[in-house]
Amino acid sequence: MKNFVKTITFLAAVICIPVGAQTTKPPLAQQYLDGQVKMATPFNYSGPAITLRYSTFLGKAGATPELYEKLFARLKQDTNGKIIIQPFWSNSLADAQTGGFESVASGIADMGSCYTQLNTGGFDLHFGIQLPGLLSDSSVGSMVFTEIYAKYLRDVYEKRNVYLARVGLTPAQQLLSKEPIKTFDDMKSKRAWSVGKVANLAVASLGLTPVSLKISELYPGFQSGVIDVAPMHDAGATLFRLTDIAKYRTPVNLWTNPNEHCINKKRWDEMPQPVQTYLYHWFQVWTQVESQLYFDEEARRSREFMNQKGIVTFEFNDADKKKVNDAYAKVSNEWVMEQEGAGRPAKAMVADIRRLKTSYESMTPDQRMQKILQSPVSGTMPLKQ
Repeated sequence: MKNFVKTITFLAAVICIPVGAQTTKPPLAQQYLDGQVKMATPFNYSGPAITLRYSTFLGKAGATPELYEKLFARLKQDTNGKIIIQPFWSNSLADAQTGGFESVASGIADMGSCYTQLNTGGFDLHFGIQLPGLLSDSSVGSMVFTEIYAKYLRDVYEKRNVYLARVGLTPAQQLLSKEPIKTFDDMKSKRAWSVGKVANLAVASLGLTPVSLKISELYPGFQSGVIDVAPMHDAGATLFRLTDIAKYRTPVNLWTNPNEHCINKKRWDEMPQPVQTYLYHWFQVWTQVESQLYFDEEARRSREFMNQKGIVTFEFNDADKKKVNDAYAKVSNEWVMEQEGAGRPAKAMVADIRRLKTSYESMTPDQRMQKILQSPVSGTMPLKQ
């Protein structure tokens, strides 16, 4: 691993290392998870413990739930048992896929998965973050999306009677297939999984035929031949066991998926100010820890696993890469024109995304983690003063 030697100024410490000895620090995100570094926001609350029921469609087994359990344990320990997140896995509390907004807004769950990509009604600008080729890795993309949310997206999201607690972005989707896709033309007419308008446009621009399936239907659909191609970010390839089926991988940097988690408005508004302030910051720490330790790092491990398993990766030649880039540019331009025609500031939002991407890509993962540990992005939820 590289770039994990940056020092957090507010947590600086002197470590004496004998001459000739070598040491490698874990990434800052892991140091936080291990309790070696803390958020800058202090926890000043001595009232009764607060438990939040968290609803998700994820099963308890797997890398993501394991990471979430560690994050929840870290939150509980750092708040002396005063803030507890109680997870309900596998939709055991409520439908956390297409019914995510309703279950949280109604109070069945205090917080949970509220994905715009699975509940597209009423959302438009939100899907600009999914434009193909726009963003790639999760750590950068998650910080970019959090930054643009308050400026462009918050009002529409909160019309669903919830607040956005946090939003993480997956890495870009790559193509997993049972038949080789070596060239641009090999994609023509193959059926590919896709969810949402922008994702559908991106898939279709490559000559693929988009097929909408719930995430729970993806594995059986790929296995049975309902779809020929399963676009999936590399970390998700193992999480959703698509590596059991796929024989080939073709990187094309399709869309990214925003993974929004919302919280019940009444529950949030009733929380004491110190709890709100701490949780507001912690939600963004959660996102960056997940982005770095799961989405980006697990993606690297997943690529190694796929290579060892014999899943062959095909890279397009320069001519076919240009065809992909040209197809994506057309999708982006048409989407921006459509949104602008409806009176939405898509051009400005995409420009901000590109600007922020350049800024955050210039930072190391530790520097991005340090920035979040020091101070969260403002404006995503109301805070008591």
